[in-house]
Amino acid sequence: MFLHQYDSQTGQYLNSFLADPDPLNAGRWLEPAFATSVPLPERPRLTWPVFRDGAWSLVPDYRTLRLYRKDDGDVAEILVIGITPDEAGLTDTPRPSDEHTWSEVTKSWAVDPSIVAKRARDAAMAAFEKRRAVAVQKNFGKADAFSAGMMTAAEVAVFKAWAAYQMALVRIVSAPNFPDDVVWPDEPDEAVTIAQAEEAAAAVKAQLEADAAARLAAAQPPESVPVEKVIDVPTD
Repeated sequence: MFLHQYDSQTGQYLNSFLADPDPLNAGRWLEPAFATSVPLPERPRLTWPVFRDGAWSLVPDYRTLRLYRKDDGDVAEILVIGITPDEAGLTDTPRPSDEHTWSEVTKSWAVDPSIVAKRARDAAMAAFEKRRAVAVQKNFGKADAFSAGMMTAAEVAVFKAWAAYQMALVRIVSAPNFPDDVVWPDEPDEAVTIAQAEEAAAAVKAQLEADAAARLAAAQPPESVPVEKVIDVPTD
């Protein structure tokens, strides 16, 4: 006779074995505790037999299945029978990416717009900080000299160019639609800025010299015009 052993507390099927004959009673078999000759039911995949109230029943069995946590997508497993993945907060579908979250409505992973938006903002802010750091370094320690008028025209122009660049960056991150459609400004070309400053300074100098020359000329007294002397010749 074939016997089936089950757990004394849970009724979970453990194993099957041939019964030993009863040495004191021919034709009978020894049936140990927590074993039954009731035939096992057909067992579909992901189920396991449990003996309760004198009969076998089937309960969920996901112990061999690779599962994933719905809250973070990490790999997980179920170690006992009678629990479904849904009851344990698990799914057999892997998380496509860390931008996906589990939807109980659709019972599937879906892209979370808030995660995508946060990542886009974080990336844009990182780009902003990188650019701003360059501008800060370019003007580092020069503010007092600028305020005191101790810079050359070229140095002033470069200082203002980097200050304007930094302000343009701040306006971008302060925009209501940031970080959508971000177009970062180009860094100032110091060589071009210096050349333009020198050209402007030369033009101002030339204009000042021209104005000074005009004022000097205007201050000079008018040249006297010689008058021819008329001699009266007596007539007879």
